[in-house]
Parts: sequence; C-alpha cells; structure tokens
Amino acid sequence: MDQKFRSAALSAAALSTADANTYPGSIRAVIPHPLGGNLAMTGFPGLETGLDGSAMFTPDHCRETLTGLYRHGARHLVVLVERDELADVGFGLLGSTAAEVGINLSYHPVVDYSVPSEALARQWRQDRATRGALLQQGGTLAFSCRHGAGRSGLMAAWSLIEAGLAPDDAITLVRQHFAEAVESVEQEDWLRAQSAPVAG
Repeated sequence: MDQKFRSAALSAAALSTADANTYPGSIRAVIPHPLGGNLAMTGFPGLETGLDGSAMFTPDHCRETLTGLYRHGARHLVVLVERDELADVGFGLLGSTAAEVGINLSYHPVVDYSVPSEALARQWRQDRATRGALLQQGGTLAFSCRHGAGRSGLMAAWSLIEAGLAPDDAITLVRQHFAEAVESVEQEDWLRAQSAPVAG
C-alpha cells in the first residue's frame, strides 16, 4: 500500500464526515480508491421510512440517488440487499429507474449485519481484475444495502484491503467517510481475516 496515499486519505477523510449529508438521495459516502476512481456507498435507492416506521418507496428519491451515483462516475451498482428483505415494488422501481439513468445492476445478497457467503467471496475474488481495471480508468464502484452502512461499508473496506490497506486502516477510512459503516463485530472480524492478494 502506498504510504503517501494512506496518510493523505486518512487525513482528508476527517474533513468528509461533516459533508456526509451533502450527497444526493441515499448516498452515504464517496471514497477515493488507491488505484484511482472511487468507492460509493448508498442506502437502497428510493427507500424511505414512513412516520409509522414502515418502508415506502419514492420514485423521485430513487432517481435522485441513482443520478447522483451516475454523476460520481458509477455505471454499475452492486445491490447487497436480500430479495425477501424489501417489497418487490422496491426492486421493480430500482430496476426501471436504473435502466433509465444508465446504471447496470448486479445482485449479491448478504444477510443484514453479516458477511459474504463463501460462494460470493470466491466470485468476488475471481472478478478482482475487472474491478481493478474499472478503478484504474477512474470509474466508481458502487455498493447499496438497506441503509448504506453495514454491508456497503463492509464491501468498500474489503475493496480497500484488496488494494493493500491494512484491515483496521480500511475500516477506519470508511468510517471517517461515514461513521456508521461496518455495523457488526462479525463484519469487523471478517475484514481483519482478509489480506491483500499477492501481486501477479
């Protein structure tokens, strides 16, 4: 890991916490990546909570979030929410709006507060070169879960670990951009068990 990037990123991130609410829609953070490009964390586009605590889906909010991601360089959104976690209408709204905005979707469900399955982790590692090329070209790797904190933060931190950050540094950096990121001890422990891949 480039020590200069690590120091600059950790210092700059301290300034970003105050700006956490300036992103459009449900976007929680946009984090510079060591390879270039950015990592984006967002809550489920269009999901809002009613006065009674129930989930509701707002087309304008969905479009605002996805348009914001697009403007930050995202052309693909990794959706980490399980299908039975939210109503079908939410997934339908996300799919149709993403198509209109120009963002492709892929679904990699992770149980809330938990960690990727072994199958997902294996697939993710196999696709590392594709993600690296995207970031080196200045693209944005975007993650969405329900709130945009736990699972999205987990995957953002893992992406930083893949680039050479120590796990605790990756967790710290993500939390400096969004304090609620990486929500469980299980997620922290899982990240600490990861290590950067051997070059070549």
